[in-house]
Amino acid sequence: MNSTVTQSQVATSPVEAIQVWLVNQLADVLSLDPNTVDVTQPLTRYGLDSIDAVTLVGDLEDWLDLELPSTLLWDYPTIAKAATYLVDEFEVSVNVSDL
Repeated sequence: MNSTVTQSQVATSPVEAIQVWLVNQLADVLSLDPNTVDVTQPLTRYGLDSIDAVTLVGDLEDWLDLELPSTLLWDYPTIAKAATYLVDEFEVSVNVSDL
């Protein structure tokens, strides 16, 4: 998979669906172009602070209907790592039409 994920890209797996969702949320929160977000780069590179990270995790909890650790994005500091963790640890199944 390309390291840059865009909303127009069709997610073909739960990991990719979570990555697309996180890219779009991060871009919205930080006023970034989603096309400039690289899922393999640390989120702090984009200026994500602890308050925004906790808010993003809360929104992710709502979207996935899961209880997640508030430190998720510090423990897994890239979108790629966080998405893989969620699928591996929580066996997250995402309907790609929910994006």
